[in-house]
Amino acid sequence: MVAFESKDQLMEVFNKFWIEAKKESEVMQKLATSQVVVRFDIEDPEAHLTINFRDPGPDGEIGTLTFDSTVEPEIKVWSKSETTNKFWQDKLSTTVAMARGQVKLEGSVSKALGLLSKIKPLYKIYPEVLREMGLDNMIL
Repeated sequence: MVAFESKDQLMEVFNKFWIEAKKESEVMQKLATSQVVVRFDIEDPEAHLTINFRDPGPDGEIGTLTFDSTVEPEIKVWSKSETTNKFWQDKLSTTVAMARGQVKLEGSVSKALGLLSKIKPLYKIYPEVLREMGLDNMIL
């Protein structure tokens, strides 16, 4: 599997991905109704990515993406960056990955699983962002 080279690269990819993801207004509306804060604790390289659908961001928007946030998440998801890359390309069975210890979840499992069905349309955006950034080697 392919991991991110650095925290900076991971941050750049996810910042660009989230800009594109937010254009999917129907998906964002569904996620906003969840009123949930999810933190992804990623290793190799280490990064802490928080997506907040509970608290309005600086411009009043819901669904902000931040790194190293101090906001307490309702759901915490741990994985290595190669697993995160695989997940956002819809190439990972979350249940199998959890059983194998490749993904660890803290918080409401039912809420987390409910989010999975809502984010499915975003899976097509992630590899497009990788391609646009010249990271074809990360596309699975």
